[in-house]
Parts: sequence; C-alpha cells; structure tokens
Amino acid sequence: DGRREPPPGGGPRRRAPARPLAPLLPLLLRPRRLRPPLGRRTTRGPGSERPAGPAAWSVTRRGKLGGSSCRGLSSLAARRTPVAHHTADFRAPVPVVRRGQPFALRLLLPRALHPDSDALCVELTLGPTPQVAKGTHVLIPLGERSATGWTAEEEGGGAEEGAGPDGGHALRLRVTAPPHAPIGRYRLRVRTRTEEGGEFAAPFEERNDVVVLFNPWCPDDDVYMEPTTDLNEYVLNETGLIFYGTEDQIVERSWNYGQFDTGVLEACLYILDRRGMPHSARGDPVMVSRVVSAMVNSLDDSGVLVGNWTGRYEGGTNPSAWAGSVEILRGYRRTGAPVRYGQCWVFAGVVTTVLGVRGSGDHG
Repeated sequence: DGRREPPPGGGPRRRAPARPLAPLLPLLLRPRRLRPPLGRRTTRGPGSERPAGPAAWSVTRRGKLGGSSCRGLSSLAARRTPVAHHTADFRAPVPVVRRGQPFALRLLLPRALHPDSDALCVELTLGPTPQVAKGTHVLIPLGERSATGWTAEEEGGGAEEGAGPDGGHALRLRVTAPPHAPIGRYRLRVRTRTEEGGEFAAPFEERNDVVVLFNPWCPDDDVYMEPTTDLNEYVLNETGLIFYGTEDQIVERSWNYGQFDTGVLEACLYILDRRGMPHSARGDPVMVSRVVSAMVNSLDDSGVLVGNWTGRYEGGTNPSAWAGSVEILRGYRRTGAPVRYGQCWVFAGVVTTVLGVRGSGDHG
C-alpha cells in the first residue's frame, strides 16, 4: 500500500519539548503573562564593579514547575548566619539585611538557565504605590544594574545540578541594595522569560519579603561610623544606662532597649507608616530621624507616648515603672493608640530603640 514500515522499537522517537524556565509558583496558580519587557541576561566584563563582602543570607525558593503545572513554594529559609549584616539577633519572620551589602538568594529552577535565550529579573516593591522613578519599584535583570543602583549577579561556582527532590537546578544569586536605598519591608519575587515559554512572574507572598535597614558598617552609607567599640554600643547593645534628674541630683537606671525582640522591628516600621512618611524619602536618615523625633510623643501626631508630669497616672502606667522600650512599642503597634504615660527618660529610651533598629543608633 506504499506505507513505510516503522523502524524497530515502535516508531521514530520524538524529542521532548523544552520546559519553560518559569519560577516556582504556588499550587494551582497558572503563570501570568507579563507585558513589560525584561532585560536579557549579560555577563560582566573584567573591569566591572562588584559589591564587596560575602553574602549573608541565603534564601531558598523550593518546588518545581514544568509548563503550567506547579507544586508550591516554601517559606524563606536562612541557610547561613547573617553575621556579615549584623542582623543575626533580629527575631523577625523575614530576612533582615542592610543596604550597601550583598545577600544571597537561591532559586530552584526546572532546568539550567540559557544565557543566550533566557532572561531572569529580580523584582522588589516598597509601599502601596511603588514607582520606578522614586526607587520603590526595583527591577534587576540578572547580571545588570537597576535604574536605582540595585544589582543581582550569579555567585561563583555556577548552578547546582540535581537540586531538590525531583532534580532541577539551583541558581545562587548575590543581590545588593545601593547604600542610598529606602529602608523598609520590600516584597520580592522573580520574573523569567524564555523563547519557548514567554514571560512569567512568581506571585508576591508575605513570607518572601525582605527588610532593608541602614548600614553603619558601609562606608558609602550616610550613617557610616568608623568600626570601633562605640559602633557596637550604639547599634547592637540591647541594654544600657539612662541618666535623669536635676542638676544637683542625677540618677541612673538600667534600660532594656530590646531592639531585636519580637515585634519591635515591625513597630518601628509602623511608626513611619503612621506618620504617612513617603516610602521614597525613607533612604534619608536625617528625614527618618526627624519623623521618629516627632512621633515619639502623642502631641499632634498620635505618636507613641503620652507625656505626664502631674503625678497622677490613672488609666495608664507610672513613668517610673517602665524598664524598657519593648512593651511600649508593642502596645503602640497592637492598639494604634498612644501609650500612657512617659517622661523625659522614657522618651529617650524609646527613641534610642527605634533608631537602633533602623541602624542609625543613638545610644550616645
């Protein structure tokens, strides 16, 4: 009948189509096509600038995606102690890093990244209305620099093959915020583009956020201090002495600044939100300090503490009973109402905690 007999083995073998290089998306969520173009991955030349210092956080995105099916995304996981960022003591639900210094990001992909045909972009947003021009919407093509100075580069050693229970490739990145970046809690996700699969974006999830703080250890940061024992005192010490009284009678008392305690970081970020400070202005430590100074008392701004020097403290706490900032800041964040009551040394202790959390310490 003119038909050819199939070759032994049941017919010609067909080559399996290549799998799109999409990031790891949650269960049952189809990848969403993106309109904005992504920059193509490039390789830096021999004279290219690279951020100094080792990566301090390693963040893992787990799961595997083939085509439009997926198996989920795990929470962030710190793989190395963030000693280099001096943030190891923060009891926070998300990674805490400092600007001007690289941190590590580990992505688990279904196949290797092809530099000639694939593009990968790290995306971060800050605040409810992020804008690229104001530095609150950051797009970092792999191997390039964003419009506001963020970088994302592959770590040395290349991709890690056979990663995860179902194989795949783990891609390790070094992400660096510029030393003038606005501080705060950024949302983070990854975009990819392939010739065969188009463009995709992982969803934003709260557990994938990252908090960026001022960096007094970075020479290019405006809050930089020479590396002396005073630097640890101003930023890292959790307890200290507060002096108060009159010219003829000065009294000292211990104070628990508690800047690393659970809920304190969130309360300090909430203070800026409560004042309505623009997120784009939060890279300026002077402006941040002015807002903190204004918000520590309740006058005009419904700030943290109600001052009371009358000797009558019904409906609140005697200022002399406070021994630290933690309960004050937690209470303010929990209720949204000013905490009753405070006097001069209480205001001083709370301001010191808030500035210490941000990295522009004021223990002096």
